[in-house]
Amino acid sequence: MAHLDRAVISTADDAVLAKLSCVEKGYYQDAFIHSMAKGVKGANSSSSAGGRNSSSSMEPIIRKGTHARVCAVDKAISAFLSLQLEEDTSNARGRRQVVILGAGRDTTYLRYRFGYLKGFEENQVDWFEVDHPFVIEQKAHTWLCNSAPAGYKYNSEMNVATGVSYRASFSSQDASDANDSTYHLIGHDLRSPPSSLFEKLSDPFHGYDRSIPTIFVMECVIMYLPDEASRNLLRYLAGNGAEADQNNQVDSFVTIAMYDPIPNNDRFGQVMLNNLQKRGITGQTHEDGERREQLSLERTPTLSDHLAKLNKCGFDIAVGCHMMDAYDYGIVSIDDRRRAARCEMLDELEEFVLLMRHYCLCVGVHSTGDRYKAAAATLCSDGNDSPIGFQEGRCTIVHS
Repeated sequence: MAHLDRAVISTADDAVLAKLSCVEKGYYQDAFIHSMAKGVKGANSSSSAGGRNSSSSMEPIIRKGTHARVCAVDKAISAFLSLQLEEDTSNARGRRQVVILGAGRDTTYLRYRFGYLKGFEENQVDWFEVDHPFVIEQKAHTWLCNSAPAGYKYNSEMNVATGVSYRASFSSQDASDANDSTYHLIGHDLRSPPSSLFEKLSDPFHGYDRSIPTIFVMECVIMYLPDEASRNLLRYLAGNGAEADQNNQVDSFVTIAMYDPIPNNDRFGQVMLNNLQKRGITGQTHEDGERREQLSLERTPTLSDHLAKLNKCGFDIAVGCHMMDAYDYGIVSIDDRRRAARCEMLDELEEFVLLMRHYCLCVGVHSTGDRYKAAAATLCSDGNDSPIGFQEGRCTIVHS
């Protein structure tokens, strides 16, 4: 495996450690985070010697920032799944699709499956996770095996036709367990042509359907892609690829939710870039001396750049804000902020504000057909009726 691949994959370990530290401090509930963190250095805080990456040694501002990240992404997914859509007769049950790109050790599906994310139990949700084949192998064969709650059995079946991909489930003898969501794990390098990703997703074994309302979620993922590869991927997600052209008679509703750093062309942002360069992720050349294409992080350093990019790649409406505004003005709820305040005091307030202003949440929507226009406008709206919580004067909305 190339050094760059190892460096990027290792960032999933950093993320799960930060989430584990949040859960251990009581910021939010996640019964699956310990299983998902198994094997990560520093994950067993009770026995750890307190190394640099130990969950017990995380600074409070990292925990508070990570908690805000979890709350914001959960809010975007919940808003999409709860959105009232004019369904056609073939989708009477309100079927939705969630696709987590660069899923790593993410537990969102497990939290949805076992009742930690509520409000849309009547919808059938088909859940897809996409990541590097090495990560998907680990998740399917190790991490998920240890995640089944008492009374449930984890099952997985490999799809040899599409390489490293699986259909997984958690079965129970409990008759009251009526959850009929499907769960799929797809091995794919997001730097590869997106057409190959959609071939895997659309394979009958997995059953992804462009006509079903879908949200794509990317948490600190697009930042690591070469800029042109990231734009090609976004165009395909919005339905502007060759495969989508064959289905242009079908109404579609596509949402993207992205959580990403924004260097903001300032000194703090440069420190962020320098830290990534030390890990071999950014920089002018590869380890073999070959010139490296600039990453999306380097080419989209501001919130405005992210929103403009979404527009240019085919998303009709895009809305976003930096995470300090998300925290203070409605996306992170009052209850979540109060819970965080009870967990621990924060002495480095100025540093926390600076950090949060260098991350953003962006949501974009592309829809075809008249019946989805109102829903698209609602999802990307601001004000008191915003389902995600974006507030006027504290976010930016752009239209194509």
